[in-house]
Amino acid sequence: MGGLFPKAPKVEPASRMPDAQDPAILEERRRKLAEQRQRGGRDSTIMSDNLTGSTGKLGA
Repeated sequence: MGGLFPKAPKVEPASRMPDAQDPAILEERRRKLAEQRQRGGRDSTIMSDNLTGSTGKLGA
């Protein structure tokens, strides 16, 4: 009767949840915020369109 039931699946050990106070996570958050502050105005806009090949320049 051992062939009636399939073998039980392997259970993976639980993974640890990330710690919000981990220095690596804090540094990544600081880096992302710095990037967001640097983007702004004209630098934050997309000046080309991949579908039409437009460069966003007038008269070109």
